[in-house]
Amino acid sequence: MQKTDTTVHTSSIGAPTLFERLHARGINPNKMAIYAMLITFLIMTFFVLVIMFSMSLRPTALIYVDFWGLPVPPTFVNYQQAFGALIGPMLRTIGVAFVSIVGITALACPASYALARVKFPGRRLILVLVLALIMIPGPIQLTPNFILANELGLRGSLWGLVVFYIAGGQAFAIFLITTFFLNLDKEMFEAARIDGASEIQALLRVAIPLAWPIIMTVAILNFLSMYSDLIWPSLMLPRSEQTLMIALQNFDQQIGEFDARPDLGIRAAGYSIAVIPQLFLFVFAMKYFIQGLTSGAVKG
Repeated sequence: MQKTDTTVHTSSIGAPTLFERLHARGINPNKMAIYAMLITFLIMTFFVLVIMFSMSLRPTALIYVDFWGLPVPPTFVNYQQAFGALIGPMLRTIGVAFVSIVGITALACPASYALARVKFPGRRLILVLVLALIMIPGPIQLTPNFILANELGLRGSLWGLVVFYIAGGQAFAIFLITTFFLNLDKEMFEAARIDGASEIQALLRVAIPLAWPIIMTVAILNFLSMYSDLIWPSLMLPRSEQTLMIALQNFDQQIGEFDARPDLGIRAAGYSIAVIPQLFLFVFAMKYFIQGLTSGAVKG
């Protein structure tokens, strides 16, 4: 009788659920779901890049015949034609972005230091106004910026991009760098003043070396924005000085074998070439980018 009671009691409890078995093995189901979702997004992202790279290594005629075919054997003729057409606009875009980023950081660092470490009337109001500027959508600023560029005679030259990139990037850069400077210990700046350092020396020798990760974050975000900008360069520049995005938009190579359809092989090669600077940027600057994003999380 006792054996029968034990059997009934065990069957009423039932077998452990899947979540209970996972917890028993030290596996968190919630983390598994998050990892599965991230891996899915990663596969979806790289799938598009792999298809683009595969198309760039195949003749366009074969792409139209067998879209999902493999590049066997690979051909680099598409890259030769795309490189010749895009190298000039790419270098021009990188040069404009470099000059603009130098201007943004050179102006934002002293302004951020003043807002964070120098006491003067109205500095909180200035910081609020900076936040208000960040909230203004970019498309709303196109018309007044275009009128201002015409009045200043900047339309038709690369300075029309550089000046407005520097001005447009100030608000976000000042906000990020000011937030970082506010989280630094006051004792470091007080010790610098005791040693006879001026505010400019404290900025150059104490604040900026410590703020290098957040400065790199500002540089990376601005570079990505400028590198992929299409609207403002199309309003400012003539066709002889087009940037990379305009060159890609006008990169309308066609073939005659299929009723003048787009040459997908050369286009894919052009897009693959355009991605290279961004990949190099993330590979060599990702450490600073992550440090900059997390630098304000812990005070000090």
